[in-house]
Amino acid sequence: MGFAVSLLNAVFRRMFTSAGLLPASATVDAAGDGATLHFWAHPSLLLPSKEKTATAVTKPVVVLIHGFGPDPTWQWAAQVGPLSRHFDLVVPTLLFFGSSTTAAAAGRYSDAFQAAAIAALLADHLEVFRRRREVHVVGTSYGGLVARQLARSLPSIAGGGGIGNKLVVCGSDLVKGEEDDAALAAKGGVEEVTELMAPADGKGLRRLMALCVHRPPKFIPEFIVRDLLRKYFADKREEKIQLIKGIVTEEQDPQLNSPLPQEVLIIWGEFDQIFPVEKAYKVKEMLGEKATVKIIPNTGHLAHQEDPKMFNDILLKFLLPSSAIANGAK
Repeated sequence: MGFAVSLLNAVFRRMFTSAGLLPASATVDAAGDGATLHFWAHPSLLLPSKEKTATAVTKPVVVLIHGFGPDPTWQWAAQVGPLSRHFDLVVPTLLFFGSSTTAAAAGRYSDAFQAAAIAALLADHLEVFRRRREVHVVGTSYGGLVARQLARSLPSIAGGGGIGNKLVVCGSDLVKGEEDDAALAAKGGVEEVTELMAPADGKGLRRLMALCVHRPPKFIPEFIVRDLLRKYFADKREEKIQLIKGIVTEEQDPQLNSPLPQEVLIIWGEFDQIFPVEKAYKVKEMLGEKATVKIIPNTGHLAHQEDPKMFNDILLKFLLPSSAIANGAK
């Protein structure tokens, strides 16, 4: 990994540690495949808990689920600080990203499979449900699909406690169909959407970056593109392609697009070129009256990175109780 990418990686990891998060890993057995899931979490969530006193403050939990691209430290660096003032965080690295992996057969790779691994992490390896904590789930892009699946499963695995009563999806087309993939592939100048989302070379990565950001940098040195490609896109590329192909559809799961019991916040970038902004309202229509849409002006697909202040303000107002907002929580 080149110096510039290494430096950025160190900066983002430092932002996580400054927010009180620790890196860890666990072997989760969601489906008999012994997946290894790497994650970041606050110490109070780790087993054995480092805060076992009866008077220890038990905060609600927020699970942050990343999309395709670099490590979650890159994707959620601007959120962990503000969120950690009010919540205990769990930030998993999805399977086939970073060092998280599984021996499961390729035919089983899906957003539901990813969610099952995270659910097993929460239930078996973290101090979440025993203390009956609230669990909110936040996902961006592909991570939003995983977040939806996780939110669906939380009420049953929590045993009546720790119900995921709020879900946030960011630039995540939960009603995506084959025609949407075809339109995105055409926009990216490729034959299949997998070529765009899992680029094989520097040209493909530049194409993806140009579509993801509303105002992309005018110049990115070739050595940075090359290092990003090698570190975060070329690794396990075939498995990532299978993840895209394995996204669960309504045909496979007739209940997939049913309204959820949780309150849902849908956040979208005004100029999202991956999933056009009108998709936000189609997602809301599908999710029903408990869903709310917030559009962040002058941002693209990575709204949480392009305007983190507005994104964080919207997120905290949704997740925090009204009493905390009235008291000026930030």
